[in-house]
Amino acid sequence: MTDRDSTEPCGKKLDGKVAIVTGATSGIGQASAELFAAEGAKVVVAGRNRERGTTIVDGIREHGGDAIFVAVDMLEPDDLDRLLRTTIEMYGRLDILFNNAGIAQSYPLESFKEEDWDFVMRTNLRAPFLMSKKAIPYLRRTRGTILNTASISGLRPDPSGYAYNTSKAALIMMTRVLAKDFAADGIRANALCPGVTETPILKGGDERTQNAIAALIKVIPMGRLADPADIAKAALFLVSDDASYITGQALTVDGGLTL
Repeated sequence: MTDRDSTEPCGKKLDGKVAIVTGATSGIGQASAELFAAEGAKVVVAGRNRERGTTIVDGIREHGGDAIFVAVDMLEPDDLDRLLRTTIEMYGRLDILFNNAGIAQSYPLESFKEEDWDFVMRTNLRAPFLMSKKAIPYLRRTRGTILNTASISGLRPDPSGYAYNTSKAALIMMTRVLAKDFAADGIRANALCPGVTETPILKGGDERTQNAIAALIKVIPMGRLADPADIAKAALFLVSDDASYITGQALTVDGGLTL
C-alpha cells in the first residue's frame, strides 16, 4: 500500500512545481516547456526571442497551463539575476532549473578563432554554471532539481568539434560535481545527452547539410532523427519524482546512434 488511496486518480507529474526552462523558444526547450506545463508545472519560458516566447506562453495558457515569458540573454549575468527574481516574485519558489540553452559551432582547427571558442564556452558552460550557482539557494528550499542539456557530442569526439564537444563533455562533469556536492541538500542534478534532433536549425541547413543528415539517418539504428518531443519526455522523467533516486547521470537519448 502507498500513502495514496489506490482509487484516487493520479495527479500530473509536476503538479505544484515551478520550472525555469532556458532556450525555451524553439526545439527541445519549447517541447519541454509545453510538456512540463501539461504535466502541471508553472513554467518560466526563458529565451531571447520575445515574439516566439510570447506565442509559446499563449499556447500553454490556451491549454489550461500556467506560464510566463522572460526575455533573457544567457551571456548577461544581470539577466540571469532578473530571471530568478521574476520567477520568485511571480511564483514564490523554484523546483526545476532546466539549463537547455546552447549553441553548436564547429570549424577546422586552423580557422577556429579564439572569440568563437569563447562564445561557445560562455554559452554552453559558463551560463549553466552561473544559473546553477544563482539558483542553488532557491532549490535548497524545495529540494529541487537541475537538468542540463549536454549532447552525445560530450561522450565522443566529432570532426572539428573542438569547442562544442569540449563544452558538452565539461557540462556533463559539472553536472556530476553538482550532484555530488548538493545531494545532502536533497538537490538532484542530471544531464541529457540527445542525439541529432530535428530542430529548425537542421531544417534550415544547406544542401550539404541535408545530405549529411540523410547519411546520418542511415546509421541510426532506429532509422530517424529525434523529435524534440522525444527529448522532452526524457527531460520530464529526470525532473519528476519518478527519478527521485537518480542523480549525477548523463542519459543518452539518441535512437541507438552511440551503440
